[in-house]
Amino acid sequence: MNRRLTTVAMIAVLGLVIACGPLGNLGDMVTGSEAGTAASLWSDVPRYPGADQVDLELPLVMRVAVEAFSKAIMSEAGDAGGNLEFIAFTTSDSPDDVQSFYSTARMVGEGWSDRDDTGCGLSGMQTGEGGAMCAYYKEDAARDSVLIIVAGPEDAGETTIFYMRIDADPSAMATAEAQ
Repeated sequence: MNRRLTTVAMIAVLGLVIACGPLGNLGDMVTGSEAGTAASLWSDVPRYPGADQVDLELPLVMRVAVEAFSKAIMSEAGDAGGNLEFIAFTTSDSPDDVQSFYSTARMVGEGWSDRDDTGCGLSGMQTGEGGAMCAYYKEDAARDSVLIIVAGPEDAGETTIFYMRIDADPSAMATAEAQ
């Protein structure tokens, strides 16, 4: 399957899944899964100012959508194909503030693509529940990466920010596609 098409489909479906379900209580725990698989935010993703890292698990709906698409992207290449990681933060700022911070200009400055199918608040990526979603793509010889940032309000007046990243080895995936 074409990597770009898979990436666009993943972003669109994740946006639809989030739009169809409530974004409230993003921090609800999912039993049996690991909380925050990344130890820290990746060096090419700027940390939202004043946000605190928290030990949360992905909500079930988000986890199922992201895992399904990461497996679709990487299953042909096996474990050598890539991996999925996520990390969570909280802030007292609104989801709109978070979305404004992750502008295309800022992310391009960090090496992410400015393609038409990336950015924040794209059609089909509005949550409708006071939340925000951004998606960015990066491609180089060593790996292709998709970054999804989802910010949603919590009952306590805070905003939870989930950063989800899928990294895939393009040569392993190309070898698998050719077989």
